[in-house]
Order: sequence, then structure tokens, then C-alpha cells
Amino acid sequence: MLVQLGPDTAHALNVTVNPKEVIPGDVFILKVETDGTRPAEAEFLGSKIPLYPVKGNQLLAMVPVDIDTAPAKYTINITAGEQRQTAAITVNSHEFRTIKLTLPEGKVTLSPEDEARAVREAELLNKIWPESTTPAWNGRFISPTNSEISTAFGVKRIMNEKKTSVHKGTDFRGATGTPVKAINAGTVILTEDLFFGGNTLIVDHGMGLYSIYMHLSEFSVSKGDKILKSQIIGLIGSTGRASGPHLHMSVRLNGLSINAESLFKLEL
Repeated sequence: MLVQLGPDTAHALNVTVNPKEVIPGDVFILKVETDGTRPAEAEFLGSKIPLYPVKGNQLLAMVPVDIDTAPAKYTINITAGEQRQTAAITVNSHEFRTIKLTLPEGKVTLSPEDEARAVREAELLNKIWPESTTPAWNGRFISPTNSEISTAFGVKRIMNEKKTSVHKGTDFRGATGTPVKAINAGTVILTEDLFFGGNTLIVDHGMGLYSIYMHLSEFSVSKGDKILKSQIIGLIGSTGRASGPHLHMSVRLNGLSINAESLFKLEL
């Protein structure tokens, strides 16, 4: 979408949004082309959008749409010095599937010790998400496996009729030992055995974007490694709180969980 406002058309900001329609939990691309004389800023839903130089005077941002965002047409505000522009993104309504599960009580209600460990690990992870580094990814993002998805992003799970959680990742089928690929280039910033995720690996792709791979049977890379897109980073397993072997992969962007499938569809 291209919107140009103001009398200075010779140096107007060119603003592109792609795709123009999303559902809650998706991600979209914002491109801003300036005259290069003034820094540009963008704002969406009350939050500042970090813009990164990609080539020439072109700036780019990946923008997350929170899963709780109400369906509507929203305005994106872009400024560069005295120049002001707006663009629009439409968030369509979407009904996520609900499933009911019956699990052993120990998998639903945590002991005080397990609860304390889970809280400590959540605090550790929450310190990671605000960090934003320069872009390291290269081109389009790919699926981490060649297998089918077993549980999609956004599925609401009601466990033992008393506890409800929203699945903010994507589960991929796979037998133990199946290779897991990096969805794009980046830096490995965590390889830890966590309570919920078991052997968990996190890759920083830059621009506040992180991919998280859980329940691995083993790691194929180490913390601090620079990795390439499609590089084998681990093997599928059932470590942590998993009912069987599979890959749970989630994506965080600017602190929000987003649908990995929408990331794979972006034209980069």
C-alpha cells in the first residue's frame, strides 16, 4: 500500500505494507523509502516500530500483530523530520480451533518445586526478547522440518476440563532423531534443558526476531555459533513436558509470539 501525504511530493516517503491483510498472530513487512536526509520513525498500535536500513535509503521492519488484536483496519504512522505519512493494515477476524485434552494430573498441576523452576526459566527467557540486533537473516524463511504440522499456532487447549492454554508455537511431526533445520541465518544464543521445553535452542535472527526449538533429543550446534539457513541445529526428541517425539517451534518478534506459518509466507 502506497500513501503519500503533504505538499513536498518530490521527497515524499514511499511506504509499502505487505501483506495488506492479516489475522491475529501474523507478521507483516513495512518498507519505508526516504530521501536519506532525516531519520524515519514508525508507530503501530501505540508501539514504536524499529526500522532497519537494508539498501540505499530503504528501511524495513517486521511487524508483529498480537494474537489478542481485535479485527479492524489499523493505521501505521510514519514520520521523517517534518514529513508525515500513514499506511493501513487490515486485521481480519479468525476463529482458532479449540481442543480438549485429558492428561495425567502431574502434567497439568505443577508441584511447588516445578512451579518455582518454571518461573525462574520464564524470567530468564523474558530477558532475551527485548534485545534487538542488526538483521542476520538472508531471504525467505523456511520450515524447520519436511514434516506436517500436528498442532497449529493459536489452538486453544482445555486440559482436564480446568486449565486452558493457548498454543503460541507450531508443532511439527517427527520421529526421535529427525534433523531440525534453522529457519534462517542467525546466532545461537541459548542451548539449555528447560522444564517445559526440555532441550531448548534459541536463534537470534536480528531485528528482534527469535526462533525457539523445543523438546530436542540433542543439539547439533553450541551457544555462540553463527549458523546458516537450513543448517542442521538439532534432532527431534521428547525431552521436557512432551507427550511424544515432535518439534515445538515458536517465534518471537519484538517480544510477541507470532505465527511461524505467516513468517514463512513473507516475500523477502
